[in-house]
Amino acid sequence: MSDKAEAKRKLKEVEERIKAELKEVQERAKREAKEAKETAKREAEEAKERARREAEEARRAKEAEKIARKEAEQAAKEGAKREAEEAKERAKREDEEAKKAKEAEERIRKEAEWAAREKAKREAEEAKERAKREAEEAKKAKEAEERVRKEAELAAKERAKKEAEEAKERAEREAEEAKRAKEAEERVRKEAELATKERAKGEAEETERVEKVEEKAEKETEETKERAKRVAEEAKREIEEAKRKIEEAKKTEEVKTGAPVELYEGVVELAILPPVNSNQMKNLEEGLRQVQDLQVVLVSGSMDEGTRVIVSVRKPVPLVSVVGEMPLVEQAVKKGKEIQVSLKTQL
Repeated sequence: MSDKAEAKRKLKEVEERIKAELKEVQERAKREAKEAKETAKREAEEAKERARREAEEARRAKEAEKIARKEAEQAAKEGAKREAEEAKERAKREDEEAKKAKEAEERIRKEAEWAAREKAKREAEEAKERAKREAEEAKKAKEAEERVRKEAELAAKERAKKEAEEAKERAEREAEEAKRAKEAEERVRKEAELATKERAKGEAEETERVEKVEEKAEKETEETKERAKRVAEEAKREIEEAKRKIEEAKKTEEVKTGAPVELYEGVVELAILPPVNSNQMKNLEEGLRQVQDLQVVLVSGSMDEGTRVIVSVRKPVPLVSVVGEMPLVEQAVKKGKEIQVSLKTQL
């Protein structure tokens, strides 16, 4: 009985709970229906108000369109009139500008023709002047060439004459030496004959004389050999000394300039810059003739325009430093293929 009662009680509780939930659902449905009705009413009113505003805006837009159309028609009329006036004014300006352009073109054409005539005239004068200068330079070059040729011929004649005189002097010296050698030979022969004659006076005396003669001959031979040796050694020392001086000059020049020294060999031209006088040139020539392995070939020029000295160098020599170290030389520098020399000013 208790279980049945308990079941009834639970069933009753369930029914009551279902009734309560049903009631709550019905009340919620009423509330939602009421809210939906109010929302629909409010949305209907909003839609009506929105439709009214849109109708008002459409009316205003139509009125604005009508006004704009009228204004556009008016503006089109005024714009056409203004554009016609502007086109007329523009055509007038363009016509004026075309007239000015034609006048400018004519002016430029005339100026160009005048400039062309002036240029042609100037170029003709310049060509004439240039031809005149070139003819003058050609004449000077021909005169200079002729002068150099004559100076070279004169120098060659002088050199040939000097070499002939030197050869003659050398031949005379050799003849004199041959004569002295022949005299010495004759003297020795006579002494030998005398010794032979004297030998008869006594064997011992003859032997002594022969020994003395032989001793003298040996002594003379030794002295001759010693002299030749000394001459050879002295020549060797002079050559070594010359080489040493050249090397020292080369090193000194390299230290001064910081660049390798150029060695000269063959024909070299020295340009002696003015002012220069005859005494200076004489001293310079003497100084150049003292340089080993160097020969003065030709000296030409004047005291005002400067002098040119042509030398022949038989062996490589640092000629710039050698000339620059001469007492009367102020400065010697390489300029192209020649050496420019400035002499010290005499007070």
